[in-house]
Amino acid sequence: MAQINVSARLALGFGTVLLLLTAISAVGMSGVASIRGKLDDIVEVHDVETARVTNLRGAVSGIAIAIRNMALLTDEKDVASEQASIAKQETVYTENYQALGRLFNASPLTTDDERRLFTMLRQEEAATLPLVEKEARSWALSTDQDAAVKVLVSEVRPKQVVWLSTLDELLALEQTRSRAAANRATSTYATLQVVTAASVATALLIGLTAAFLITRGILRQLGAEPAEAQRIAREIAAGNLAVTVKLHKGDAHSLMASLDTMRVQLTSIVTQIKTSAESIAVRAVETAEGNVDLSQRTEQQAASLQQTAASMAELTTTVRQNSEDAMQASAIANIASDTAVQGGHVVKRVVTTMQDISTSSSKVGQIISVIEGIAFQTNILALNAAVEAARAGNQGRGFAVVASEVRTLAQRSAGAAKEIKALIEQSAGHVVAGAHLVTEAGATIDQVMRSVHQLTGIMGKIAHASTTQTAGIEQVNHAVAEMDKVTQQNAALVEQVSTAARSMASRASGLRDTVAVFRIGDAQEADASMHGEVV
Repeated sequence: MAQINVSARLALGFGTVLLLLTAISAVGMSGVASIRGKLDDIVEVHDVETARVTNLRGAVSGIAIAIRNMALLTDEKDVASEQASIAKQETVYTENYQALGRLFNASPLTTDDERRLFTMLRQEEAATLPLVEKEARSWALSTDQDAAVKVLVSEVRPKQVVWLSTLDELLALEQTRSRAAANRATSTYATLQVVTAASVATALLIGLTAAFLITRGILRQLGAEPAEAQRIAREIAAGNLAVTVKLHKGDAHSLMASLDTMRVQLTSIVTQIKTSAESIAVRAVETAEGNVDLSQRTEQQAASLQQTAASMAELTTTVRQNSEDAMQASAIANIASDTAVQGGHVVKRVVTTMQDISTSSSKVGQIISVIEGIAFQTNILALNAAVEAARAGNQGRGFAVVASEVRTLAQRSAGAAKEIKALIEQSAGHVVAGAHLVTEAGATIDQVMRSVHQLTGIMGKIAHASTTQTAGIEQVNHAVAEMDKVTQQNAALVEQVSTAARSMASRASGLRDTVAVFRIGDAQEADASMHGEVV
């Protein structure tokens, strides 16, 4: 029964009741038809036959009265009237006798006794009516009353008595059969009453049983009254997850049990969403604060790069000047003594400049290390932001895209920083080489003092080294410009990340407000109502 759906149960229950009602109606109609048949027999057969026999007896009685009157009357008119009455009664008798014969022949209910008495009536009619007609004619012409009375008493009356006796017997038989048919109809009616009452009682019992079983099955499936299930559903729809669901002991598959399971799962989901929303909000605030700090450091880095660029411009000018001085020194080799002295001073300046270049290169390397650290921290922050966006689900999808872009730019910044570092190391190598060349130049100047003859070749080497230094410094300038561009891009990305973090914080706040419509109660209430209340 539990595997049958509700519509099938209702159809089965109502179908059973309708089938029983049909059976009761069929039994009642059959009984009514039987009673009607018996009543038809009474009305259309027995009553008609009784009426015909009664008419026959009345006609015979009328003939007897008329023949008696004729025997006693002396007035011709009275005698003629009685004679006419006899003729009329004979006509009535003949009509009813013929009609009764047709009834006996047409009815399958006609008995042998009826046929026997009907035949006897014909015989008695044949024996009595001719005598009556004969005496009536003779009495109409005679005035001897005594003789008429004597004939009436001795001849006519005995035959009339026998005739009336047969009619009485036939009348009694018809009345008996009519009463028997009525009794059978009454018996059929009583039987029909008993059968109908028993059928109604059976139908009522089966209907009540079916109603009880169907109602119990439906209530078991619902787990409670439909109104209670509707109330629980409305409470959950309104966000009240702390509502108590009353379950029967052992109820795990009803609608109420399913509602309670849904409530418990929704409570768990809402709790997780609230926790995640709080975590996202906190992380968003932390990300925003970190981005502010990163923005400040990026601005500081940009300022440092600008200073570095200015220093590199000065260094370029100095190196170019060194190259020009070397060429001039080569041109004025004839005044080597003065130039050697001046060259000694220039070499000292070059040594100092090379030291400055080495120091600047070290600073640039430190700045590049800072950029690499910033890129690494940006990559870590972008990775954390992507993880938090994944936890946020659909709400954090946009932030996840931004975090991915930030991470990509951070990786690009780190790659560019590594390239710049390599260039700086290369420049540092050139600077070291230049320092060695300057040292050699100092030695050469000393040698110039000793031998002006070698001055021209040494000055050519100095000019070539200065040209090389100029190219390296120009590369450093280009690298510093690229670093400044990347730093500006990082600043823009930091601003975008800050905007995204603020947007994420706003969405997390909106998510908290949205989830706040659900009421899950405190921890004790949530634990107490986790699996409903068993009744």
